[in-house]
Amino acid sequence: MRRLRVTVLGPVRAWNGEVEIDLGPARRRALFAMLAANANRPVTRGELIRALWGESAPSAAAGNIYTYVSGLRRSLGPAGGLLRSGRTGYTLRLEPGALDADRFEALCEAAVAPAAAGRPGQAVALLDEALALWQGEAYANVTGLFADLDRHRLTELRIAAAERRARLVLSGGGDDALIADLTALVRDHPLHEPFHELLMRALHRAGRGTEALDVFHAARRVLVGELGVEPGPALRELQSRILAEPAPPAPAVPVTPAAVAAPAVPRRGRLVGRDRELSLLRGLLGAVGEGRSAIVWIEGEPGIGKSALLDAALHEARALGHRVARGSAEELSSRIPLHAMRRALRLEDGPHDDPATAADRVLDHVRRLTAEGPLVLAVDHLQWADEASLLAWERLAALTRWLPLLLVATARPEPGRRDLARLRRGVSTRDGHLIRLTPLPPSDIEQIFGRTVGVPPGATLRSLAPLAAGNPLYARELVTGLVAEDGVRVVDGLAEVDARADEMPRSLLDTVRASLDHLSPGAREALRYAALLGDAFAVAEVAAVTGRTPFDLMADLEEAVTADVLVDAGSELAFRQPVLRRALAGSIPAALRPTLHRHAAQALADNRGPVTRIADHLLAGPPEVDEWLVDWLVTHGAELSRQAPQPARELLRRALAGHRLPQARRATLTALLDSLDR
Repeated sequence: MRRLRVTVLGPVRAWNGEVEIDLGPARRRALFAMLAANANRPVTRGELIRALWGESAPSAAAGNIYTYVSGLRRSLGPAGGLLRSGRTGYTLRLEPGALDADRFEALCEAAVAPAAAGRPGQAVALLDEALALWQGEAYANVTGLFADLDRHRLTELRIAAAERRARLVLSGGGDDALIADLTALVRDHPLHEPFHELLMRALHRAGRGTEALDVFHAARRVLVGELGVEPGPALRELQSRILAEPAPPAPAVPVTPAAVAAPAVPRRGRLVGRDRELSLLRGLLGAVGEGRSAIVWIEGEPGIGKSALLDAALHEARALGHRVARGSAEELSSRIPLHAMRRALRLEDGPHDDPATAADRVLDHVRRLTAEGPLVLAVDHLQWADEASLLAWERLAALTRWLPLLLVATARPEPGRRDLARLRRGVSTRDGHLIRLTPLPPSDIEQIFGRTVGVPPGATLRSLAPLAAGNPLYARELVTGLVAEDGVRVVDGLAEVDARADEMPRSLLDTVRASLDHLSPGAREALRYAALLGDAFAVAEVAAVTGRTPFDLMADLEEAVTADVLVDAGSELAFRQPVLRRALAGSIPAALRPTLHRHAAQALADNRGPVTRIADHLLAGPPEVDEWLVDWLVTHGAELSRQAPQPARELLRRALAGHRLPQARRATLTALLDSLDR
């Protein structure tokens, strides 16, 4: 028998060997999760009922438990014998280590001894292994009293493990990734004071005392605003110590008003396409050299080339002799006041002010710089900038009419971000320039293919250009993934690929999914299930598959439309590019897809949807034939046979191969199949 293994540190999933098991609807999955978490001991029916329904269990709850267990046994297949019934309840047998939560706790426990024995490296390795088991929020696709309680317990253990790991790394002198790790932990757990304390210590040790104190003030704002309490003794004492004994500052580039240091910028030759946009920017560079100001807002989806366009423009600015200040906001530093602007202007550390006072410091500095001559100030990834940097950018935009300043920002669409929407509107009201980057044409994508491979693309590689959806990042990931999989060969000086245009490299699919991370969790979840339905879909179909109401779904789907993931298609919505749908559909566990297709088929039928669409979902659904499918074929088989003979033939054959088919219905379906075969 193949080994049964279960994960609950993320969505609840199970595998029989390497084959994923369909755990079925939500309550059946929740029942399985409780049995797995209590593996190898009996769980009574009363415990299961309370876990699934709490105090509002229906009168048929005991019968439902029996039904769920029976369904699980069928789904488990060869491993069904591991789910055993007893006089008082049920027991799921799992081998040691088969449940990821058990492995997580065991690894955390194993880290205690080496840490106590002065072997921090070994302890950190064990904690890294433990934390790597997490694939999201525990019991992410399960609700109910038991799931809520165990989710909280496991989350507390995860926080404790992350804190212990950080302390061990810090006690060993720290490493290059510690500050980034702690910044992410502070972002994800803003009310957990020890993470703020550890980040302050790591920054102070790295010679970044001012940023360490910034973390204290950010922590205080959160704690006072959310809990109405001041920081605890550990944070206050650490703040006092840093103020009294500041760490040696990190090496800094001295700044004078006559010059602004900035990182090197790639050459123009790396940019493909965007000639019209670069021409506009080139004209504005000429104007600022003559003392005329302007504001530019460059926007577009992730990977579309905003930063590349900005880099190309700034390269030309330096070639013209302009002074350039370029900063890039970072997601992990969005809570550090003035981080983006400080990096852009190479500002020296200053006092710890509120956002308005910090913005004043930026304005005063820019006034001094522009008094010496024109300045180009650019902030990349503005959507991740901290509050003080956003305020400074907005106030600088208002000053451009009086200063020789070209102010540039890049940002991706962020539905629901009122602060970014306000800044964007300000660009228009001040006669600024909004540059929205659209997908590149196939010829440009083919050029990116060639540059990535190093030789011109042949016909087979060029045929894959539509998969990139006009996105330069997707194009590079597509080719890079094919190269990594040995799918590219050079024939007569041209790069060719095997005839497998339907297969996308995992690297491309992962990149596309990551590009949607800025959407809310609800929107991403709705899109995943919509992707299962096809390039175009009705809201009612998504509602049926997800179990949500159309009204409840509309806010999430409208967010996806605003983000340019979906577009209106008459009475339906459609994915703007097929690559988006394929990446999202691929993130749904394969074992779950047939059940979802079946739900979609019945939802379409209830709403009198097109028979061809219903047939597509039925063919992708479970192979079992039931009474509903037979009834639908009897009613709509003739219509389906006229519109889509091949799907009709396949469904009719499935139905006729089933057992216990009433004679009259068998005769009807046989006649339909015979008419198709004639």
